[in-house]
Amino acid sequence: MCFKVTLIYIPKKMNGVSMNETDKNSKLSFYELKNSSGIQIFTKNKALMIGLGVIFLGLLIWGFIHLLQGLNKKPISVQKLSAENIVQISVEQAKEIKTGLVATYDFQELKEAVGVIDFDKYKTADVFSPYQGRINKVFVEAGNDVKKGQTLYTVLAPDVAQASAALLSAAGVYKQASETLKRARDLYEFKSISQRELEQNISDHQTAEGNYIGAKKSLALFGFSDAEIDQVISTRKIDTELNIKSPINGRVILRNAATGQLVQPGVAPAPITISDTTNLWMVAQVPESEAPLYKIGQSIIVKVQAYKYKLFPGKIVYVGDSVDPSTRRLTLYAQIRDPERELKPQMLASFNIEITKPEPYPAIPAEAVVRENNGTRVVWTTADGKLFKRRVVSIGITQAGLVQVLDGLQSGEMIALNKALFLSNLYSVTH
Repeated sequence: MCFKVTLIYIPKKMNGVSMNETDKNSKLSFYELKNSSGIQIFTKNKALMIGLGVIFLGLLIWGFIHLLQGLNKKPISVQKLSAENIVQISVEQAKEIKTGLVATYDFQELKEAVGVIDFDKYKTADVFSPYQGRINKVFVEAGNDVKKGQTLYTVLAPDVAQASAALLSAAGVYKQASETLKRARDLYEFKSISQRELEQNISDHQTAEGNYIGAKKSLALFGFSDAEIDQVISTRKIDTELNIKSPINGRVILRNAATGQLVQPGVAPAPITISDTTNLWMVAQVPESEAPLYKIGQSIIVKVQAYKYKLFPGKIVYVGDSVDPSTRRLTLYAQIRDPERELKPQMLASFNIEITKPEPYPAIPAEAVVRENNGTRVVWTTADGKLFKRRVVSIGITQAGLVQVLDGLQSGEMIALNKALFLSNLYSVTH
């Protein structure tokens, strides 16, 4: 579309009419913008606005050009690249970084497991009556401490009466045989009896003696002591009450015995159960893949929720001979000494099992080492706290908040104890 601009000049006076008069009677535009068809598009006011816009646009362009010229003259500050593996920081940055010497710590490989506390099966006894009968008396309660040989309860057993009767009979025969043999020897000395009669008396005496000893042994199987057996013989009293005694030192952890209760050998539940509660077991299940790591005699440290700040030492006493086919785990038993009886069976516990003996290694805080994108572990050594040198290290396990350094760093060297990630990021930017 083409446009033409017509400039109309109006003199001060026109046909005897002054300029002011013309202004009063006419609103003619000083500038008209017409298209090719002669149609007027803009009035005087619109033309004025366009003019102001053109002027404003020109000022913007002029200012932008001068701004660019000013930027081109201003020098751009570029941080100078540090030397290889070196990072230098400002005084303000150095205030945020803590430096110190590499320490030495005794690291040892430990394996963690979860299990339960249980009674020591080797020091726990179910105390049954060796013969059938009825309980006559019970002398202990659950929780009582007992000694080996202490009577726990008594049982009225017919077998005891038979054994006592057999003992008294054997004792009488043995006494008679002993007196007969003594007389036979006196008679034989005076040639009053033959040699054959003497030998017969000796044989009878030996038989009676054997029966007597056997009867005493039989009664001893019922739990009678030598003093009690001698008392039965001297008083010639047939006793039907059998004393059931504790086979070990320990504590009564379970009492099922009651007066008049019928008991039989080996029939559960046991009337009394005794256990040494100062020695307990921990029972843990470990993955079969770790089976080669565990040996009898290895030390363990036990922790339970009830005593968060106390550790209970122990040793492995049994390593399972087979793996559970359903869980694919191996059973471990460890003996724990608990003289104060703080641990309770069936408590949940965590166990640290000692795989290796403690060995000294350089140790650094976890914040002093950073893992880079390629998997490399890096620490930053320094001499003045401002200039840091990148050092690649090989690390091992982490214990007590300290990282084991296997290679690349020695004890006594000064390093950045924190902000290792900051230094590595700064290094990556400047290199």
